Amino acid sequence: MKSPWIRSRSKYNIMPNTMPAFRRTIPLLVSQTIGAFNDNAVKAFLPVLAAYHVGKESMDLVNQQVSFLLILPFIIFAPLAGWTADRFSKKRVIGVSLLAQLIGLGILAAGTSFQSLAICMVGFFFLSTQSSFLSPAKKGILKEMVGYEQLGKAVGWMEMLTIVGILVGAFSGAVLFDRWVVGLGGWATAQAITLLIAGLALVSWLVYLPTPETKVLKTRPFHPQILYSHLGDLVDLLKRPGIKWAALGDACFWAVGGFFYLLLVKLSGEVTVGKVGMGSLYGYWFLLMGMGIMVGCLFCAYLNRGRIELGLCPIGAIGMTLSLVGLYQATAPGGIFELLCISLGFFGALFFVPLNGYLQDRAGEQERGKILAASNLLTQLGGISLIGTHALFSNVFGMTAKEEMFVLIVPLGFVALVSFICLFEDFLRVWFHLFLRIFYRIKIEGMENFPERGGVLLVSNHLSYADPVFIGAAFPRKVRYLAHADLANSRILKWVFRLTETLTISSSKSLASFRQSIERLGRGVPLCLFAEGGISRVGVTLGFKRGSVLLAKYGKVPILPVYLDGVWGSVFSRSGGSFFWKFPRFFPYRMSVRVGSPISFNQASSESVRQEVLELGRLSFNQRMPSHEEMKYQLCRQIFRKRSGIFLINQNGLEIKWDSFIEAIRDPIIELPNPANEWAKRVRAVTKHFAEGHRVIYTNWIRLKETNLLNCEGLLIEKSSFVWYEQWFPWFPLLNNRTVLESKTGEWEVLKKETIKEGKSSYRVTGLASPLNGLIALNLPNENEGDTIQPGHRHGTLGRLLPGFSYQSVSGELILKGLGIDEELIKARNVDPEGFLLPE
Repeated sequence: MKSPWIRSRSKYNIMPNTMPAFRRTIPLLVSQTIGAFNDNAVKAFLPVLAAYHVGKESMDLVNQQVSFLLILPFIIFAPLAGWTADRFSKKRVIGVSLLAQLIGLGILAAGTSFQSLAICMVGFFFLSTQSSFLSPAKKGILKEMVGYEQLGKAVGWMEMLTIVGILVGAFSGAVLFDRWVVGLGGWATAQAITLLIAGLALVSWLVYLPTPETKVLKTRPFHPQILYSHLGDLVDLLKRPGIKWAALGDACFWAVGGFFYLLLVKLSGEVTVGKVGMGSLYGYWFLLMGMGIMVGCLFCAYLNRGRIELGLCPIGAIGMTLSLVGLYQATAPGGIFELLCISLGFFGALFFVPLNGYLQDRAGEQERGKILAASNLLTQLGGISLIGTHALFSNVFGMTAKEEMFVLIVPLGFVALVSFICLFEDFLRVWFHLFLRIFYRIKIEGMENFPERGGVLLVSNHLSYADPVFIGAAFPRKVRYLAHADLANSRILKWVFRLTETLTISSSKSLASFRQSIERLGRGVPLCLFAEGGISRVGVTLGFKRGSVLLAKYGKVPILPVYLDGVWGSVFSRSGGSFFWKFPRFFPYRMSVRVGSPISFNQASSESVRQEVLELGRLSFNQRMPSHEEMKYQLCRQIFRKRSGIFLINQNGLEIKWDSFIEAIRDPIIELPNPANEWAKRVRAVTKHFAEGHRVIYTNWIRLKETNLLNCEGLLIEKSSFVWYEQWFPWFPLLNNRTVLESKTGEWEVLKKETIKEGKSSYRVTGLASPLNGLIALNLPNENEGDTIQPGHRHGTLGRLLPGFSYQSVSGELILKGLGIDEELIKARNVDPEGFLLPE
């Protein structure tokens, strides 16, 4: 039968999740890992081959030459490699580069056949050349495949697997040579390893083939000047403030890494007796570093989900410096030295992975290959300078590996200091985000609506002091905020506002802050405004102020509605009647951030924006509702909790204890005086056969827990209508462990156990309910904070809309959107600017 309360509307649907694009990168990640393995396996056995045939004293010199040949193609061909990656399909460039490994390995195999170290060096140079073309293409294709939201994660995996390929390749090449050289001899061993690597090169090309095609963007045609435009590309890179520092930091890491590689090879020769075993030793140390880098890259990928955390860079730089100090003091080989190798790798990953992600993101689509190639050029110039430094220290000054390690501490410590000062805000931010990862589980929905570039005004509900932190952790770009000037009275918050460039608004300086906000939006800065004007201390969304709409119109930017769901109940909210001084309801604490579609500033009004935010809240509320089986389980667990004391005192003074009422629910033979007997029958029916209509009981329970109503010592519930009455009894006292008093006037008083005999006045509850959606709106208690009062109720209204509901006006009718079908509110006509439901 059709209810007089409703007119059928569209069914509720949860927004579908889009399939992540990250898995499409798997063939690319695997193939480039094999490529890195191949290059560094060759690089590892060539110095040991020289030491075996020419003499141990030549190993360091050959290692310097090999390192130089690895870098040289990145310098010579940097502009051409960047132009190629921009001009042609990056998939095709990568495929050709992977196949070109076979040419270099063929030359290397010929060198081992003719027992010529010079020909082997030519083959290695060709391998390095194909890597110089592969590098900008494989990095540039990442954002095209996964987009901004997953770029940080993809970069973390790519860098982790690259380093793993480098270090496992170095370890395998050195160890295999040591294992086979005794039986096969030096040249035969080198040839066998080369043929094995050639097979892996073919596998890497075959694995890569399923990689999807990417679009080719228009770029400049070829001109001979491209071949020698190194300086111009490098100058262009260094003119861009953000990209410049990311490229310099990335170059610093790889230069230091190359220098440290040379030191470990040299150190292995200093501590090893005889010709055999040196490769295994430094290969083992590099494998340990690889383990550290692998863990560090995975940690970055985990923390960088949906964003790029530059705050990890100073942590990584400081950790690298301290690890290097420890390595200088530790005895090699030894357990502490090995642990510090792992530590150096871990913190190194924390330093360079975010920089690499930032570099790939900030480079424009049509010049990404050029920018990345120029960055490679800068990296290799740094590498050559440190190879020259090592040659000077080792060949001219005769310094030991440990002495060179000590010299390296000073510049690395300087990098740590500079990154800490320049990225101090990001440094603190990353610790907050680590805290959130441990204590919170934040589900993010709709982030595809957030633009990658340009100014945008975020308008969100406001339930806790931690809301800016939640939004900052969810959104991939750095968001700035507007806050009330009264909050800056605290020294700590004043310092936080200054550090985070938060603008404050007050009656005396609102115009200045308004102008600054418009200027920031014009510069493309995302700005967040909590349009309720303060934290909701009653638990529901309050009315929105006009400032957000005016700011968007003057700034000519879209409004992006945002809803924070599940925040009421955290220690930072007013739930329980206080901020902070309580325990969270569960650990880790689960909440969600839902982002809606952008609203044009020309079409926005404070009421329409509020409706969009409420609709996001409704979708989030519905999405976290469990199945019917889970609803029944949770209700039964709460109903049959063991408790003592009085459940009901009727108007004649008869007392019914909790254990008697629970027994009556379990056993239908037990008879109690009404209304307790009727209540027991209703509860028994729900616990035995949970039906579609019973979900209203569950949603009423959840909605009331997300308001300040439960903070009241006592509540007065009128028997104004049967629909109103059945929403409250017996469910509210039963599920919230309250005692019921029946008065002679027909009212019901619901009290906390400890207040039965205190004679405190109870709060009279009024509002709106329907059979379909249960409790819809309530006049809640006011909340006092110092001299200010936040109104929870207003005389002559039906109260504030409860969490999980939204509404819209259609042809003069107020349509409620809840868990099921939409409902026309016959008894309500509109919502006032403060968010109260007005009666007909």
